[in-house]
Amino acid sequence: MSIDQLPKTIGRYEILREIGQGAMAKVYNAYDPEINRNIAIKVLREDVANDEKSRNDFIREAKAA
Repeated sequence: MSIDQLPKTIGRYEILREIGQGAMAKVYNAYDPEINRNIAIKVLREDVANDEKSRNDFIREAKAA
């Protein structure tokens, strides 16, 4: 994905680049200005976001991490 197609921000996070994607989510390298640090942020893909099972699986995985 080109930098022009990336979201500019997600909440307070400034998206720098996409670093990967799987069956349910995309992972971005982002900058968090509140802590002045680069982070990884995982976002549920739009095409599965309306599926309740996918959302529940995503949240369960986040809690386990």
